[in-house]
Amino acid sequence: MPFHALALLSTLAFVSAASGEMQIHTICAEGSGQRRLTGPSGQATTPVWSPDGRRIAYTAFEDGRARIAVMAADGGRQRRLTGPPGDSSFPSWSPDGRRIAFASNRTGEARIHVMNSDGSAQRTLTPSGGEHAVPVWSPDGRSIAFVARRGRGEPDLYVVNADGTGERRLAAGVVLRPGVLHPVWSPDARRIATVVRVGRAETSVLVVSVAGGEERRFTGYAPAWSPDGRRIAFVVARVGDAQIYVTNDGGGRPVRLTPAGVNLLPTWSPDGRRLAFVSSRDGDLAVHVMNADGSGARRLAGAAGDLSLLPVISWRPLTLPAGARPQATPLRR
Repeated sequence: MPFHALALLSTLAFVSAASGEMQIHTICAEGSGQRRLTGPSGQATTPVWSPDGRRIAYTAFEDGRARIAVMAADGGRQRRLTGPPGDSSFPSWSPDGRRIAFASNRTGEARIHVMNSDGSAQRTLTPSGGEHAVPVWSPDGRSIAFVARRGRGEPDLYVVNADGTGERRLAAGVVLRPGVLHPVWSPDARRIATVVRVGRAETSVLVVSVAGGEERRFTGYAPAWSPDGRRIAFVVARVGDAQIYVTNDGGGRPVRLTPAGVNLLPTWSPDGRRLAFVSSRDGDLAVHVMNADGSGARRLAGAAGDLSLLPVISWRPLTLPAGARPQATPLRR
């Protein structure tokens, strides 16, 4: 099958409240085949595909408590992996699909944990206390990045080895909004993009080297690295308006991709040819898809309204033919 034909089979998992409660749905990126996978009772959020595209980890709410759960790509074989005490949320797959990192708050102690993908061998990676945001596994599987506030100071960006050793701070003054603004690894696992506050309202994307040291910063938030590592998509918000931009990784003038309105949470397709995002137009919050140069934008389906429980959108990993690689789409000028 040609590479371009495989790209048309791309599937997104997303959160919708069409049934009255937040549930996980899937839809073809071309707009067909929408299907609800969870519910009808309870709520389910934060869908994340396994690296092989066969399972989805997510957060399931039961009796007011959040639990990590896993299901097959078609919604079958749903299984809770965590239980009481406390809440567990924001799952992150290891690149080999064998482990899941997650955040928890058990008896008032916030920590980052790791477990096998079947829920066994749960262990704690970070010390107790403070407030911890979404853990994000590095593409090489060696490290986990997270944001935490310890004490009364501003939150900081940390990275820890996957076995819990070698924790170190990479950046200070990071914005801590679990699920909304979380660290993003570059595909080569050498850098992390995060969000820092500039004044009371403005934020900047900060790119730091994992080896240590700031590399770049620019106005915006919600950074997303392209699969080829050459571009970063991000959002610039103003009063009543939020636009998605993309910039070359090495610098240069950012290019605006979206029209007037509120456009949020850019997420690259695995082949790097498209971006999914959430847009609010005429009071309708929905998942949209556009080409990587901003052309061909279209609405796919209504999305959930709680953007503190992310990701709202997750692309199913695409298995490329032998020798094929993600293709870069030139920026429009």
